[in-house]
Amino acid sequence: MLLLQEVQMLQALHRSLAKSIPESLKVYGSIFHINRGNPFNLEVLVDSWPEYQTVITRAPKKKMTDDMDHYTNTYHIFTKIPERLPEILESDNIINWDQILTIQGCQQGLDEKIKSIAASKAVQIDYSKRFLYATEAILQLKSSNTRMFGRSHEEIIQNTGKFRSKVGNLKPTLLDVSHSELVNNNWKFGKNEKSLRYIKSCIQNFPGYCLLDSEGNPITWSVMEATCELRMACTLPGYRGMGILGEMMKAYMQHLHQNEIPFYLHVEDMNKNSHKAVRRLGFRAMPCEWHEWKSIPIRFQQLPKF
Repeated sequence: MLLLQEVQMLQALHRSLAKSIPESLKVYGSIFHINRGNPFNLEVLVDSWPEYQTVITRAPKKKMTDDMDHYTNTYHIFTKIPERLPEILESDNIINWDQILTIQGCQQGLDEKIKSIAASKAVQIDYSKRFLYATEAILQLKSSNTRMFGRSHEEIIQNTGKFRSKVGNLKPTLLDVSHSELVNNNWKFGKNEKSLRYIKSCIQNFPGYCLLDSEGNPITWSVMEATCELRMACTLPGYRGMGILGEMMKAYMQHLHQNEIPFYLHVEDMNKNSHKAVRRLGFRAMPCEWHEWKSIPIRFQQLPKF
């Protein structure tokens, strides 16, 4: 595959990927941030140019040095030719199958293809499928000339929008790196040193959001990842059932709209309360869903999962 680096090519690719939303959201969101400074130093690979069929974003090999760090060893995929995906992904130059890694995408029909590759590589695949949610503003990017240029993280620090809490004296603000440990300890897929390092990088480089109590401590929050996906949303136990997370999300979404930053999220199938909450916020469930494959080589399969 070709490594795409030239600015105008990356901008052209980003515009083209908008036509394939929501299926392209993972790579679309990645390239959004790549075109605005690339804080995660991600690479963009295409099978050909300018008439591409498959796009993959990933960290550079020099950064994927920890074979057990699947937070860093992550690949985001969009393809127009799913039937050819095995021959692309089976190359060790594209994906290092000797590591614990994660593949993410928003397309139906990729599970069988990826599992066929896994069988030939003698790795275990843990597959997750969840509901993908996006707003009308994101879907409009597909059929219009609307473009979200966005601003740098430094430029938006002072722009948190207007907010008035219905419960107590709560203050909306961007997450600070000092909040990383709290987020990590309350994230279902965190609670370890590798996830803490990942969360710190997300908070340092992308606009996460929270509400602070009267003592300045976060009581509800959400984090943006390098793909523009909103994740790790949580409300501390003492504040649950009061609509606090919904209030925070309204302020957060306003903040992202003001700063022209696209966003979307996913919800697990059985989480009925979250499905209701995101729909009330104006999100719509997408037909293509959210997909993740975690690959674990044989040599790591007896180790504790994290």
